[in-house]
Formats: sequence, C-alpha cells, structure tokens
Amino acid sequence: MSLQAGREWTVYERDAEVEPHARRIRCRYDFVAASGERATQVNEHHYALPEQLSALLAAAGFEVERLCGGFEGEAFDEEESEHMVYRARLVR
Repeated sequence: MSLQAGREWTVYERDAEVEPHARRIRCRYDFVAASGERATQVNEHHYALPEQLSALLAAAGFEVERLCGGFEGEAFDEEESEHMVYRARLVR
C-alpha cells in the first residue's frame, strides 16, 4: 500500500523497540487516511559508538576532520550530544 501525496493522513508513532546489546532501534509508524485506509512502516536504525564510526571511516579511506554534536557545529559530548556529525574527507 503506497502513501499518496495530496491525501490527508494521521500518523501515530509507536514506542520504539530498543535493543542496546545489538545497537538497534526499531520505530513503528501507523498511518490512517481520512478514508479509513491504513498502512504501517517500520524503520530500523543501527548505531555505532564514536570510536567505532571513526574506525569504519578510516577503513573506508576517510580521514576525520571534525566530530560535532549537532548539525550547527556544536561541540560533541559523549554523554549529552544527541547526534554525531562527522566531517571527513577521502584520503587518496
């Protein structure tokens, strides 16, 4: 069932299923159209610790120039930051 543009949908976000040992989060969204049509979408997110992501980038040939805690260039704080934003360049 595809969600079509121009139609009115109500979206319900269900409680996420968090699996810390697998570093996985599953988010479920239920959609209900004004017509009564229903759809569900599940997004699965995998996350890495800063040192793991730095190692993956290095293994792929990238050099990390900067790690930020947000999209506006905020300082990264492992305990407080909600995001890890890397600026990296490919080393040839």
